[in-house]
Amino acid sequence: MQIKRLAATFGRLENAALDLEPGLNVIDAPNEGGKSTWTAFLRVMFYGLSTKDRSPNADKRRYQPWSGSAMAGVMDAATARGEVTVTRSTARANAPMGQFTAVYAGTSDSVEWLTAADCGETLLGVPQDVYERSAFIRQSGLTVDQSSALEKRIASLITTGEEGTSFSDASDRLKKQLNTRRHNKTGRLPQLEDELAELRGAQEELTGLTASLEADLERERALQAEIAQLRELLEAHNAADQADTAAAAESARLDLVSAQDKLRTLEYAARGLPPQQELIKMRGALDYLAAQRGSAEQARERMDMANGRLRRTELAMNSHPLSGRTPEEAARVPPDLGPKPKPNAAAAVLSLIAGVVLALTVALYTQNLIAALGSGCGLFGALVLLTAVFPFLRAKKKRSKREEELIRHRADQVAAYTILYRNTEDARAAARDASAAHEAAASALEASRGQILAQIRSYRPLVKDMGDALQAVTAGLAAHDELDQARRAEEAARLRWEARRDSAPEPPAVPVARPAEDRDRLWAQLQEDEEHLAILQRRIHTTQGRIQAMGDPAAFQSRIEGLETQRRSLQREYDAIALALEVLAASNGALQNRFSPALGQRAAEIFTQLTRGKYDKVLLSKELAPSAQEAGAMVPHEAALLSQGAADQLYLAVRLAISDMVLPAENAVPIVLDDALVNFDDGRMAAALDYLVELSKTRQILLMTCQSREAAYLAKAHPGKFHHIQL
Repeated sequence: MQIKRLAATFGRLENAALDLEPGLNVIDAPNEGGKSTWTAFLRVMFYGLSTKDRSPNADKRRYQPWSGSAMAGVMDAATARGEVTVTRSTARANAPMGQFTAVYAGTSDSVEWLTAADCGETLLGVPQDVYERSAFIRQSGLTVDQSSALEKRIASLITTGEEGTSFSDASDRLKKQLNTRRHNKTGRLPQLEDELAELRGAQEELTGLTASLEADLERERALQAEIAQLRELLEAHNAADQADTAAAAESARLDLVSAQDKLRTLEYAARGLPPQQELIKMRGALDYLAAQRGSAEQARERMDMANGRLRRTELAMNSHPLSGRTPEEAARVPPDLGPKPKPNAAAAVLSLIAGVVLALTVALYTQNLIAALGSGCGLFGALVLLTAVFPFLRAKKKRSKREEELIRHRADQVAAYTILYRNTEDARAAARDASAAHEAAASALEASRGQILAQIRSYRPLVKDMGDALQAVTAGLAAHDELDQARRAEEAARLRWEARRDSAPEPPAVPVARPAEDRDRLWAQLQEDEEHLAILQRRIHTTQGRIQAMGDPAAFQSRIEGLETQRRSLQREYDAIALALEVLAASNGALQNRFSPALGQRAAEIFTQLTRGKYDKVLLSKELAPSAQEAGAMVPHEAALLSQGAADQLYLAVRLAISDMVLPAENAVPIVLDDALVNFDDGRMAAALDYLVELSKTRQILLMTCQSREAAYLAKAHPGKFHHIQL
C-alpha cells in the first residue's frame, strides 16, 4: 500500500497536511518541528488511540491539540483494492479519535472491509505489536523485544502458515492450568490436602463440640431475656418521640404561615421589575459596554500613536533636501556640477606673441629664416601646452571625478529619501486606519450606551447615567434573588408542613416519660446483643450440624477416601502438565533455532551494507537480542558494547530484516523511520541512504530527520530518486 496524504489536528499540529509520494520521502524538520507527532499520528490513524491508559504521559493527554481543538485526522491511501480515505475524529471528549469512517477516494461510498478496530491490520496485514516491532522505527525505540503477536507471525512463517498460537500464549495457558492445581500454597491440590487434614482433625473435635453446645444453649437463654428488656425501654422512647412529632408538626405549620407572609410582601415590592433573565441580559450588556469602553480607549490610543508616528515621519521627510517630490521625481533631478572647463584663450595669445618675438629675435641675429620660424613655433607650442592645454585637461578630469561623486551622493540621497517617503506613506495609511477604527469603536460604544439606558429607563425612568443603570440592574437582580429565596423557603416550609400534616399523631392525653437510659446506648446494646445472639445461634446450628454430620463414622471415612481419590487424580494431571511445559519449551527452542539463523543472516547482510563491510555476521538470541561480529574476528560483541552509532545501525539492520521476513510482501507495508539515522556518521549515513533508496523501489519509506545532511547527500548521490519535504 501507499500513503498519499495525511491531514492532522493532533498535538502541535493544527490543520496541518503532509503530501507523500511513492518510494523514499525525506521529511526534514528541526527539533520540536512535529516529526515525532506526525509519526504518532500515523500509528493512530492505522490502529486507533487507546483511552485505557490513565498515566500522565498517555497519548490522549500528550497529543491533545495545543489550540484546544478536538483531535481529528484524515489519511488518503492507495491499496490493492482501490484508493481509500480514512477519517478519525472526536465526537466525545472522553473518546478522542473514536469516530471512524472509511470511504473510497472521491466518493461517499463506505469501505465495508475497513473498521476502526481492524483498519491497521487490514491495510498493513499485521497487528499493531508486529508493526511497531518491525517497520515502525523510532530513534528512541530502535531495540526489538518479543510480543505474542510477533511470535505468532514468526511461527506462521516457519511452520503451517497459521497465526493462531504463540509459545507465550500456550505457555501462559499451561502455567495457568498448572497454577490452578498447585501454586506454592494455593490451588486445588493444597485445598484438598487442607480439607483432608480438616476432616481428620474434625474426628478429634467431635467430643469437644458436644460439651460446647450445652454451654452455648445456656448463654442463648440469658441473651433472649436481656433483649426483651431492652426492647421495652426502646418502645418507651418511641412513645416520647410521637409526642415530639406532634409538637414539630405544629411548629412547621407556624413556619409556613410566616414564610407565606414574607413571600407576599416581597412579591408586592417586586411589581414592575423586568423578568430575571432580562435583567441578567442587561447586566451582561453593561459588562459588554465596559469591554467596549476599553476597546474604544485602546482604539484612541492606537490612533494617537499612529498620528504621532505620522508627524515624526513627515518631519523627517520634510527636513530632507529632496522634500516636496516623489522618489521618482527626486531621482530625475540632475546634480549641480557648475560650469564646464574651457581652454585658456589668453594664454594661447600670449604664447603666440612670445613665439613671434623669439622668431624675430633669432632672425635678426642669425639671418636664418627657417631657424627663426622653428624657434618661434617651438616656443609657441610649449607655452600653449603648459598654460592652456594641460590646465584644461586637468580641469576636465576633475569635473568628471566630481560628477561621479555627485551621482553616487545623489543615489544615496534618493535611497534615503525613498525610505522616508515610504515610511511617511505607511504612517499616513496607518493613521487613517486607526482613525477609522476609533470612530467605529466610539460609535458602537455610544450606540450600546443609548440602547442599554433606554432599556433600563423603561422601568426606572429616573436613571441618569451608567452608574445609576448599574445600581438599578444590581438592585433588581438582588430583589429577584431575595424573592427566589423566599419562594424556596415557602416551598420548603410547605413541604415540611405537608409531610407532617397527615402523619402527625394526636398529642398524648397525658405526658409521656422518656426513659433515663440513653436511646443510642440502648439501641447499640440491643444490636450488640442481637448480633451476639445471631452469632451464637449460628454457632449452635453449625455445631449441631457438624455433630450430626460427623456422627456416622462410615460416611465420614467415605468422604475422606473420596477426597484422597480426587487428590491423586489432580496430582497426575499436575505432573502431566509440567511435562507438557517442558516439551513446549523444548519445541519453542527448536522453532527459534530455525528462525533466528535466517533472521540473523538477513540482518547481517543489511548490517554489512550499513557499516561498509566492517561487520559481516549478526547473531540473535531467542529474545531477539543482537550481537555483531567484525569481519575476520573470532568473537561477537553484544550491542551494549558497541558505540551508540554502531548499536543504532545494528538495531536498524535487525528491524529492516524483520520487516523483510515478517511483513506480508503483498501489502508492501510502508516503513517509518523517525530520526533513526541521527547517531550515524556521514559515511554510514550515506550507506544507509543507499540501502533505503534501493529498498524504496518496492515499498514506500518515510524518513523523518532533524538534519539537512540526508537530503543534501541524496540530492547529490541519487537525484530524482526521493521526495523532499521541509516542515
